[in-house]
Amino acid sequence: MATIPLQLAQRRLDTGSVVSYPNSSPVGAAMQGFGDELSAVAERFRQQKQQQDAFDAEVIGRELNGQIAQAEKQAIQNAPADGRGLHDAMYGQVDPRNGVVKPGLFDKIFDSTVPKMPESERANFIRQKEALRLAGSARMAEQQYARRQDYEQAEWSKAQAAELNAIVQSNPDDTATFEAIRQSGFDFIAKMGNPVARQAAETAWRSNTAKALAQAMIAKDPGRAVELLGAEPAAKATDGAINGETTGAEGGTDLSAKNQNSPASGDDRLADLRPDDRAALARLAGASVAQN
Repeated sequence: MATIPLQLAQRRLDTGSVVSYPNSSPVGAAMQGFGDELSAVAERFRQQKQQQDAFDAEVIGRELNGQIAQAEKQAIQNAPADGRGLHDAMYGQVDPRNGVVKPGLFDKIFDSTVPKMPESERANFIRQKEALRLAGSARMAEQQYARRQDYEQAEWSKAQAAELNAIVQSNPDDTATFEAIRQSGFDFIAKMGNPVARQAAETAWRSNTAKALAQAMIAKDPGRAVELLGAEPAAKATDGAINGETTGAEGGTDLSAKNQNSPASGDDRLADLRPDDRAALARLAGASVAQN
């Protein structure tokens, strides 16, 4: 099918220097009608071209979104454990006053897409660049922050495990060493960036250090640990049950029933034990006494 150049078809019928006919004459009317038909064809062609360009722009835009998503995924996978540099590698740095200061991978992907865009859609496409950057920048900033939080939690978990093991292996009567280890943990936690995670870590650290100390006490002197944890030795509890005595719930023996939550159990360092940990440790201490 022949294509009518748009700039010619829109001129309607140009008779140039030939003889013109009045519109009221049959020839003039025919020529006018032919010009109108050419204009209608040109308009249909323009609309069809516009629709095709819009369709092609949509396809190219979706391909761009797919490329960006894949690039973000790879950037996250290749980022260091603490997430450092993840955002800037993907979306660069932008000065609100001067524009892009440091381009990122996003700029490379977007700029390489511009020539593929139909000319009629290109200007509008370019105007969308910073909006796309802003949305992607928020995603990468969130990913980098989450990666950092996971990193800090993982590093603290490793440090905590080592510190708790040191307490378990230490002399439970060496209060100075216990307090030094405990303070070292608090100093580490204070450097965590997330205040919610920091508060949770502090609470858990208090309880976990008390639990580790109780384990050290049980290993050294289970009888003394029974007293400090407010529990009865397992053998005594068994004898009491045989004689019809109970120390806890009706019909059973509760080795942790005595003064579960109070630091008045004999050692203030155990004050932060959770009730369930205190009960479990009391049972463990009582069983150890019974075995010995």
